[in-house]
Amino acid sequence: MMWRQHFSTRRSWMGALALVATLGVGCDAPEVPAPAMVLGDDFVEVPRELTSEQHTQVTQKLDGVVDPTGRTFYLAIRKSELKQRWFLSATLRQLNFDPEYYGLPANLIPRVIRFQEQNGKLYAFDARDGLTRNDIFKPDSLVEAYPIVTDHAPFNRLPGSDQYVLIDPAAGLNRVGILGDHWYGPGAIDFRMELLFSQRFRRLSDGVQYEQVFTGFTDVFDDRSDSLERNGFRASGTLAMALRKYKEGEGFTEMPAPEPRHYFRSEGRFIPNTGELALNAIKWNIRPGMKPIRFYITPNFLELNEDPRYRGADVVGAVKRGIEGWNAAFGFKVFEAVLGDSSMDIGEDDKNFAVLDPKVHAHLAIADFSSNPNTGEVRRATVMISAAMIHDAEAFFAGELTVFSSASARDESPRPRLYWVGLTREPSCELDAASLPSGFSARLSSEEDRSEGPALTVKQKVERYLTYIMLHEVGHTLGLRHNFNGSRVYDGTPQTPRSSTVMDYSAMPDTIHVQAPGTYDVAAVRYLYGLSTALPTDLFCTDSDVLAWAEPACVHYDRYDDPLTRFHLPNMRTLVEQVLRGAPVGVDFRASLQALDSFVRGGDASGQAQAYDVLMQQVRPPLQIPSGEGAAYAVRANDLARRILSFLYLDTRVGQPHAVKPPPTTPAYTQALLADVRGILLNVDGVRTFPVRRVMVNLLKAHQTLAAYGVLQEAHTELTARLPTLSGDERLGTMELLGRIEVARSPYFR
Repeated sequence: MMWRQHFSTRRSWMGALALVATLGVGCDAPEVPAPAMVLGDDFVEVPRELTSEQHTQVTQKLDGVVDPTGRTFYLAIRKSELKQRWFLSATLRQLNFDPEYYGLPANLIPRVIRFQEQNGKLYAFDARDGLTRNDIFKPDSLVEAYPIVTDHAPFNRLPGSDQYVLIDPAAGLNRVGILGDHWYGPGAIDFRMELLFSQRFRRLSDGVQYEQVFTGFTDVFDDRSDSLERNGFRASGTLAMALRKYKEGEGFTEMPAPEPRHYFRSEGRFIPNTGELALNAIKWNIRPGMKPIRFYITPNFLELNEDPRYRGADVVGAVKRGIEGWNAAFGFKVFEAVLGDSSMDIGEDDKNFAVLDPKVHAHLAIADFSSNPNTGEVRRATVMISAAMIHDAEAFFAGELTVFSSASARDESPRPRLYWVGLTREPSCELDAASLPSGFSARLSSEEDRSEGPALTVKQKVERYLTYIMLHEVGHTLGLRHNFNGSRVYDGTPQTPRSSTVMDYSAMPDTIHVQAPGTYDVAAVRYLYGLSTALPTDLFCTDSDVLAWAEPACVHYDRYDDPLTRFHLPNMRTLVEQVLRGAPVGVDFRASLQALDSFVRGGDASGQAQAYDVLMQQVRPPLQIPSGEGAAYAVRANDLARRILSFLYLDTRVGQPHAVKPPPTTPAYTQALLADVRGILLNVDGVRTFPVRRVMVNLLKAHQTLAAYGVLQEAHTELTARLPTLSGDERLGTMELLGRIEVARSPYFR
């Protein structure tokens, strides 16, 4: 089926190397009689036929990657159209090196280009609006350059061929990056195309589309030990390329991007001679009387019904309700969703898709769209959910927490980004199932969640979960960013909604109650699309606020109007208790730890003390060991105290709050912290190991306050006094600890 993503083996791609050398891709193939061609369209496919021997090689060596016909082509462009503006766009239909993780479609930002013929090449220049900064600096930015083919006799014999320029689309600069700037951190990773094969030419109403099968190299090694591509510098895949006439939607109204940042923004345009940049909000061309925007639902959603877990469930209906649920926010029909068939191709540039990725390791839901860089008008969109994410939800609602935990403990490598070199954008959404429980292993059977609302079967809950995910992702295509404050409208009573918005990351039990756009969503889209003059007034915070820790309650997957006392504190108490009794430190514990850390660093004085106290109350010195617990309990408490305190002060992972916000200095918090650290360092309860006590020295050094310096001095005095009473390893360990303290305090301040 065309909509399915086809994956090759490494053997196929090694065959491609030999095959391309035989075919001469990038130069003229052996000439054979061409089929009848008629010039007249702006773009014309000029076939490059293969011999029977070459066709056999294609079928045998690249089955499932290259079209079985093995046909490739040149592209003829009418010379009179070269000065017109065109959209150049691309969709990564598949990335072949690891289909279990990286088989998700991704769209590039469309480029707006003009062509210019010069020196035997056809150049494509950036033709976006607003590139001119001032009257002096007027850049010409090169996007592509294709060699012009002059010696292809079948084309040259055609009447009117002199009115066209013939190019090889597989021999351009192909400055497309695969890994992007999020894979290894800041700074894009250069990807050099080595081989391309153009195929499957298709005419669109306003242009053309074709595929480019590629292989190439990056200059950064990626260890993919279980990958189909054993060479860590190498990647291969398929791009769906499109050239379409530049056109702005009839009646489309641009919206200058407002503050706060409720909406995604376009790339921006310079206002000449001002130094200012104009930014538009990204939006569809939605208006009363419009033709509804159609989403095609991939037919493999129906295959879920073959699984006993979903037999009889209305999976497609749930997806459809999520897409069309936005119509009520506008008051007229904006979206319609239909089930596609086997002729679908998710790379089609003139269609929108709701995709089920069948992989069991890619625990993701995403929204991906392309927009006009001049105006911000959305041109096409894809929303996707992986089967693994649906299976996780089913396991959660069925109460099979061990299944959920096991499924979520997978490799969390970032998803590949697709970008034009020099032009990147932030991802709209990558909702990851691994964080969905967020402590709810402790609260799955709470009376509130079992008794409130209608009695639903597990299948019905999965349907509602699917609807929620689709509402969320389609909301992104409408231009809405996340709003992680939506859950703060919920006071725990049946009369209040679980969230003011579908753009929050709702906790799993709440997703089945969030089945329509909330008050925030309605206000946000009505303002963006000119149906209201009032910006949303509901509480709002988004991704940048989470990263900056500007507001501690701005976190993912929480609940309630008072999330600290009603959600995070009881969850963490239960999770710590579970770990102390032998449970692994899993994703739910780490999510709760990070959430409480935000209150330690960004909350008021009371919140800081509360958050810290619940983290340490079960592991602080002197340790209180419950009756019936053995020595393992103390070992776990010792290690958990190290984990918690190290996370607060010594963890330097990228993106953690320690790097951007200093620790608090409020008296109640500082006194409690230093008392705990002192007790561990001095081993007042006799259960603290030397490795953990050494960490306390590092922590006091990192604190960089006179109070912490005083604890170091006091500890040095106390431990020195103990030395005469110690012997063996205890004496040696204490002497080493004293040496560390001396190094840490002289000098103390950096």
